[in-house]
Amino acid sequence: MARPRTPAKRPYAPRMAPAERREQLLDTALEIINRDGVAAVSVDAVAKAAQVTRPVVYGQFTDADHLLRALLEREGRRAQAQMAATLPDDLNGADPVEVFTGVARGYYDAVVGAPSRWRAILLPVDGTPPAVRRYKERSDALVREQFAQAIRWFLRDSPDAADLDVELLIRVLLAALEEGGRLVLGDPDHYPPERLTAMARFLAETFLHRFPHTAP
Repeated sequence: MARPRTPAKRPYAPRMAPAERREQLLDTALEIINRDGVAAVSVDAVAKAAQVTRPVVYGQFTDADHLLRALLEREGRRAQAQMAATLPDDLNGADPVEVFTGVARGYYDAVVGAPSRWRAILLPVDGTPPAVRRYKERSDALVREQFAQAIRWFLRDSPDAADLDVELLIRVLLAALEEGGRLVLGDPDHYPPERLTAMARFLAETFLHRFPHTAP
């Protein structure tokens, strides 16, 4: 008589320090997003992919929304560090066209260099859970305000800029940059950083022709 088959045991997950385990789970969630999309991220999915039990995941995160917010926060910090390296230490006397072009080139190079990170950051807002969507909207608003401060600084001596809708201008420029990021993620051969950067320079130069007093 054949013996009953013993259920397969879950592979043993080696012990990790809490901080190391947290990073492992965030890395796993990022892999799931890049493979299957944000909707596929759940406590069960992360536990299975990381080969741990559900209580191990719950030991770090209250639920999938908490995990996703933590992931976006981590990847956002790393992305900001990448972008900060593209800015000059001192804007005094800086050429605004060169600054904007440098930021654009640094951004597209960063996207190409860390595609998994930027796919998570550039996810459509409508495709994320409500709690994560609110977090992402707050982060986007902070980025817009930082860009607006820079634009106002460059326009501070331009008498023609008094009636400029800076808030709308920033939304348009950032939308163009983000769309370029999605293009280079989807088809880097057809939309290489060089092509997208050239368009960013064109936009900056065209804008500054309207406000010549921003020239250094």
